[in-house]
Amino acid sequence: MAEPNDPGFGRSLSGRDCIVRRMFDFPALDVAIGLIFLYVVLSLVCTSANEAIASGVGLRARFLQLGILNLLSAAPRTTEAGIATARSFYAHPLIQTMIRPSRGPDPSLDPTAVSRWWRKPPYPSYLPSRAFVAAIADIAAQAPARLGEVDPGEAAKAGRRLAGLSDDFGKTLAAIPNEALSETLLSLYRAAGRDAEKFGLEAARWFDDSMERVSGWYKRRVRLILLVIATIVVLLMNADSLTSARVLWRDDAVRAAVIKQAETAAGDGQSVEDVQVDRAVKQLDLPLGWELSFGDRPTQLPNDAVAWIAKLIGLVLTIAALMLGAPFWFDVLSKVARVRGTGAPPPATDAIRSGDADQARAGPRLPDIQ
Repeated sequence: MAEPNDPGFGRSLSGRDCIVRRMFDFPALDVAIGLIFLYVVLSLVCTSANEAIASGVGLRARFLQLGILNLLSAAPRTTEAGIATARSFYAHPLIQTMIRPSRGPDPSLDPTAVSRWWRKPPYPSYLPSRAFVAAIADIAAQAPARLGEVDPGEAAKAGRRLAGLSDDFGKTLAAIPNEALSETLLSLYRAAGRDAEKFGLEAARWFDDSMERVSGWYKRRVRLILLVIATIVVLLMNADSLTSARVLWRDDAVRAAVIKQAETAAGDGQSVEDVQVDRAVKQLDLPLGWELSFGDRPTQLPNDAVAWIAKLIGLVLTIAALMLGAPFWFDVLSKVARVRGTGAPPPATDAIRSGDADQARAGPRLPDIQ
């Protein structure tokens, strides 16, 4: 061990002090917080653009329209009977009140035709199950009187279904000139014990289950759009995770500035909706953007193959991180910033720990049973 008079003692102590200082300042944790804050800001940019696109082209309304067609066709593919039923469904007064009004009548408007991507459909983005069941029940009630207007083959099939039923409501469902839909509704009616009220509940549950599947279609399309947006944003802004981490580790001033912004964004009572995206992007003190020259600076183009590979890996890591979404990263930022600032709080005497620094009150304790 070096003595105080040893010439190497000062250098050893300086290095030890440096290590102690770094441990006290948590540089690795600060780098993680800086990267998470970068992901929060860029995720908000991507989410805002994604929502603008989805709202502008009426993406939810389009998928609901496709879901209704699929539901009324009662088949993997849209059928002619399903299209005819969908036209009657969208023409029903209950559904018409949910359609966005236009300046005048549009005879070319067909609720069963998918509009062009630049034309936002006027149809609703959401539909209550009770409205769906009421409209379908009303269409079914009018079906027996209109059997003579439909295709003779469909009328014959409806007649065969009617022959095996005795109750009025069952006959109403059997008279629907859409064989697949009629059989589906009759199966729900039988599952409800031939009770009309219970049938309404079963039909509403059937609609809700189908809309869950439609939500899955919508989410997959939104994730695809988000991937495209994230790729464009990351490439334009040169948001390289590896370079950003390197800058945060080496530059104390940049790290301190980013940590301050992150702690402000993750302050008490803040939510991801409270973060001002434009202000956060402008104040983000990280080397973003491109310089059209080759060199070693973070914003310059890489000047060798190894640097290009590292750049591509850093960009891909950022794109993958942005796919997790702003709410995810903001929640992580809030927890990590809280641990860095004060550490996880001790649990209350009547608390139930559910996660890092998250706890819920157990409530009043019940008396012991003797």
